[in-house]
Amino acid sequence: MNLLRIFTKEKRVAGIEISDSVIRIAFWRPHKHIKDYGDSSHGDELVLIEEPIPSNLIVGGVVTDIDFLGKILRGIWINSKVNTTYAIVAIPDDKIYSKIFSFPKSVEDARLTEAMRLAIHFQLPIKTEDVYLDWEKTRGTMTTNEILLSTIPRAVADGYVSALEKSGIKTLALESHLAAIARSVRMVPKETTIFTEVKPDGATIFVLKDGILRFSRTLPFNFITEDKLPAEVSKVRLSLESEGEGNIVEADLSQADIREDYTDRIPGGTQKQKWFIALGALIRGKIPEGEDNLISLLPVGTEEAYAYQRATTFIVFMRNLIIGASLFFVIAFLATYLFMLSVAKSRSDKMSSLSATTIPQDLAKLEKKISDVNLITNAGASFLSQMPLWSEVLASVINLTPPGITISSFSSGDPKGKITLSGLARDRVTLNNYKKSLQASPLIFEVELPLTNLIQKEQLPFTVSFRFKNGERFYFNAKTP
Repeated sequence: MNLLRIFTKEKRVAGIEISDSVIRIAFWRPHKHIKDYGDSSHGDELVLIEEPIPSNLIVGGVVTDIDFLGKILRGIWINSKVNTTYAIVAIPDDKIYSKIFSFPKSVEDARLTEAMRLAIHFQLPIKTEDVYLDWEKTRGTMTTNEILLSTIPRAVADGYVSALEKSGIKTLALESHLAAIARSVRMVPKETTIFTEVKPDGATIFVLKDGILRFSRTLPFNFITEDKLPAEVSKVRLSLESEGEGNIVEADLSQADIREDYTDRIPGGTQKQKWFIALGALIRGKIPEGEDNLISLLPVGTEEAYAYQRATTFIVFMRNLIIGASLFFVIAFLATYLFMLSVAKSRSDKMSSLSATTIPQDLAKLEKKISDVNLITNAGASFLSQMPLWSEVLASVINLTPPGITISSFSSGDPKGKITLSGLARDRVTLNNYKKSLQASPLIFEVELPLTNLIQKEQLPFTVSFRFKNGERFYFNAKTP
């Protein structure tokens, strides 16, 4: 039985759009009497939330005040009663670099991955250590395999992730606005569409085909006037035609339609085009866990993000459960102790008021009650002394875990016994360094980390076990002065 899944199972994922002037959120809410969104009497209601933000909070795609953004998101979550803590987040494209790489059809599987790594090393115009990057395989052509790559500076992505963490939102994937739009806009299969999106400060020209972003370019009005946009679109069209793209159409994003299966779910009177991004992120959240192979600009992939967030939720649950149980027994112990003092004081008061009077007949019964209370108190103290503080064990395990190591399971029957952890390491170097740090730690001994999957270079599964040198410190009696 997987207790981790039982305590942390969550089915709903919200879609969030963060722009330079507004935050939009789309999520599903259980609705028993749907009249406007379908014929069934039971189902989900699509809820759309829009909240403006200060114009200087997101500048050039970069978060300028992480704490304030986290506070705004937290307020929206509470006031709107969003019924989930998981989210797919779409952010501005200003700092996101995307490119499609083509390889011969004969290059497949592991060879395709290796070829992609070489292409990144020699063709990417930025240092890989300064960015988060991810790629996904597209449909390609009859003769080529195509890989869509996206990158974002680490500092930029970390700003959004930190703000989301401060708000209590668990981010499963971070993607660009255009990637979300590609998922929600209505398109004809195998048709290449050149979209133009005009904003107050500039325009974006981007190309979509079969739900994949194939090209994008942002043109600030500081460098080009709006009347020159048709000429720029023509240049993009000529380039596509030279690459053999057929059936090319042009469209204004403000006039485009939302996917047919979502059109009737949006309340009447709503400007549907402005919800392309939040709805596209929401649609991605419907992909079953373990099947989301789309680009995510987080430090870990979407599947690892699910595992990390689930493990975090489980640890918090266990911590609160242990703290709650500890408080219960401490309160019971204090109540018993106070009752004993009250009885003792009452007896002392009665004894001091006695002179030569006859000893009351119920004195023996009272002494027996005091004796019973003492037995209960001693039993409670003995029980507490044997109770492990699992919250501190988990905290010690987390402190021993460096960046690049993701823990997915924890097993131990006794803090003084063997601790077993399972998870994924980012690469072989990270795993080796993890083992060395455990062996060098003065807090643990008997470290065992068998080598597995020697051929695999990244996302290495592992199982490590060790024992704490002073396991007694994780018991309640060790914390009692």
